[in-house]
Amino acid sequence: MSSIQEILSKFQYERVLSNDTRGKLVYILGQVEGQDCIVSFEKTQYDESVIPHLTSSVGTMDDVVENNIYGWCMTSMKYNVLDTRVKTIFPATDVHIAKYEAQARVMVIETPALYQNITLPYIQRIPKKRTQWVDNILDGTAEADRVIYHDKDPETGFVVLPDMKWDGQSETLYWVAISMQSKILSLRSLNATHLAFLKNLRDTCYQLVKEKAGLESNQLRLFIHYQPSYYHFHVHITAVSFADAPGVVSGQAHLLDTVINNIELYPDYYQKASLPFVIGEKHELITNHAW
Repeated sequence: MSSIQEILSKFQYERVLSNDTRGKLVYILGQVEGQDCIVSFEKTQYDESVIPHLTSSVGTMDDVVENNIYGWCMTSMKYNVLDTRVKTIFPATDVHIAKYEAQARVMVIETPALYQNITLPYIQRIPKKRTQWVDNILDGTAEADRVIYHDKDPETGFVVLPDMKWDGQSETLYWVAISMQSKILSLRSLNATHLAFLKNLRDTCYQLVKEKAGLESNQLRLFIHYQPSYYHFHVHITAVSFADAPGVVSGQAHLLDTVINNIELYPDYYQKASLPFVIGEKHELITNHAW
């Protein structure tokens, strides 16, 4: 496995996959030793320790405009602070490229029959190595220093750690809880036998966030993606104040409390319900099937 420093030093740029000017996040595609590689660069928010010194850190100014009481310009800041998060995916597959490439999105209504005939076979074809990074977290061979909580029970346990998108601030908190059990593929797998597990996960996460970040349960949003980005059950934990957190939109996020309530009302709700989801038009589920 190559280090991130080695990957960046050998990276040969090909093209931009997507450039989110609002979120200050760009994904680029290139080659490393003849294999596809994706690198993302994301500008982080200003650290509180830097804010008092911003005005004295302004460098050379350009495109200066002054009008009455208003003035603005472009500049490069002179402070020496880590302000860009870099992420690499190497080697990247066609699935990764399709995921991060700018594309139109469509809404799909998945009936139970469509799940059985299209989605489940797609999931079952996904190579096990695609989620090797999840196994590495669960068995402690990777990211062990980032783990906040780890219940190692193979059936009811889970691990909680910061999502790679979290910048460390309470108001933008973004954690993830990953089940130790690999049999729960997604929302569709959940039924009444999982209620105790889901409630324990929820309550444990509430307590952990209160202890570590000082946020109460009513300041948190716990949700499950459908379709998820990987088919090993996990729950996203974000601060309510993080209003534009990635993946909180309808057609993707299902609140954990709602999921629990649905199963309490109808134990096989997620086996019988039609579930809508938003997905990129270049995703294999769309390109290879007629919905």
